[in-house]
Amino acid sequence: MKKLTFAVLATVLFFAACKKDDDKSTPAVTTGGSFSFNDTTAVVNNGYLYTYGVNEGISLAFTDSVLTDTLKGKVCAVNIDLDTLISGKTYTYLSDDSLAYDKTKNFDDATVFYKYQWEDTDLDEASGRFFDGITSGTLTCTKNGDNYSITYTLIFPTGKVTGTYNGKLELRNQQ
Repeated sequence: MKKLTFAVLATVLFFAACKKDDDKSTPAVTTGGSFSFNDTTAVVNNGYLYTYGVNEGISLAFTDSVLTDTLKGKVCAVNIDLDTLISGKTYTYLSDDSLAYDKTKNFDDATVFYKYQWEDTDLDEASGRFFDGITSGTLTCTKNGDNYSITYTLIFPTGKVTGTYNGKLELRNQQ
């Protein structure tokens, strides 16, 4: 009788333990991101990975709007150019003209647009805040399945921009 009681108790505990594990839900991946400069923050929930052919490099783009050929309106966006995107790596800015440039450690350009007027794939340079001429910065990337977690700090002559993006990147091939 003790063996039967122990077997029943063990079975109940096993199923209770399994039930308890089943009740634990996997935390949802937060999708989206933002960038900030001074006291200003822009939400950029759309992520893109542009590829430019074999050994031609890639660009990351984070925007507040879905990028289409017919997009019209004010757009906030970050663009970062690099040669590789390796999970677990931190990249630092270095001009690709430098002899020390290493495509597995460096990125070579970045631009930031804040509330720029976009029409027919053209930006009106007089319409918003524009950061160009990067002088230093870092970008860290981790990938889990199809989801990326990217943080960046970009230093320009006109200010510092910090940001994050978490989620999938839409692949766009540019030939």
